[in-house]
Order: sequence, then structure tokens, then C-alpha cells
Amino acid sequence: MEYIEEADYDSLIIPYQDAMANLMTRLDSLNNDYRRKYKNYPIHHMQERIKKKESIEEKLRRKGCRVSAEEARENLTDIAGIRIICYFEEDIYHVLERIKRQTDILILQEKDYIRQEKENGYRSLHIIVGIPVYHIDGMDYYPVEIQMRTMAMDLWASMEHRICYKNEEKIGKDSPKKETFKEFAKELYQMEQKLSEMK
Repeated sequence: MEYIEEADYDSLIIPYQDAMANLMTRLDSLNNDYRRKYKNYPIHHMQERIKKKESIEEKLRRKGCRVSAEEARENLTDIAGIRIICYFEEDIYHVLERIKRQTDILILQEKDYIRQEKENGYRSLHIIVGIPVYHIDGMDYYPVEIQMRTMAMDLWASMEHRICYKNEEKIGKDSPKKETFKEFAKELYQMEQKLSEMK
């Protein structure tokens, strides 16, 4: 079985770490600007992660690719990831619009599971952006996957992942728990709407 050498993995992730740090700085600045101008801010908190070596290897195998750092660069767009947790649904679209206004950021992919939720009730907005990373030989764009959710969406997704997704073999694909989570998704959506009206 093929593996990525530790040294190759360490070299692979450096520009992705730089891209992620670049984007986190921009998002922090955006949130601070909102606070100064409107005495409020859309982002509650952010989480960042770099895909582990084993996860990269596993994903390359699933895609039928050779397992190497070069194949990872060419075929994976989620080596670097940021999760943005907002207060309200409208905050997500405000942040998205501000990201799109930054002329040196490329929007590589956008999937809106808020306006068109998944069958299981999952709601989130996913985008993949290209972030410029400068080095001694010039500049290259590196992809960063962004997931944007409200606090309620994040609660639902985290608990569904823990109770259903990770235990699917044990509980079965047609478990009543999955239907219960669909109902939870509807209830949380209704709660969010009421909270938004109270602003």
C-alpha cells in the first residue's frame, strides 16, 4: 500500500497553512470592521484545520489516485479548511458577499445547503476559494475550503455526526434517529427565524 512520506507531507502543507493564515487574517479584519462600524459583528467564532496525512492518503485512495504529495496537490481542494460560525443566517450571506468582493480571491466552487438543504436536514454553505500565496519564485493560488453555518446549524451538524454518521453501521441507514434529526433541523430553523425577528 502506498503512503506519503512524513517529510513530503510536511512540505505539502506549508503553503496551505500560509493560505489559511492569510484568509483567517482577512476574516478577523472583516469582523473587526463590522464591530467598529455597526457595533455588531456577524462571526461568532472560527475553526481552522489542516487535513492529517492519513486522511489525505485515504481520500486519494477513494478517488482512485496514486498516493503522493503531488497527487494531493492536483486532486484535493480540502487540505486546508476553515469553519465560520455566524449568529444568524443573513450574517452568512453578508460574509460571503464580502469575501467575493476581495478581488485577489478566486471562488472555485460554491454549494448552498442552506437554501437547498440536504435530505437528512443538513444545512451549511460551502465554498472553495483560491488564496494567493507568494514565494521566492512568484505566486500560486492554493484552495481553502470554507464551511459557513449559524450556531444552530453547527450544533445540529456536530450532534448528527456524533450520533448518526459515525454510528451508521450500528444504527442502520433507516434508523428512527435519522428522522428525529430531520425534525430537530426543522425546529432549529424555526427557532432561528424567531430569534432573527427579535433583533
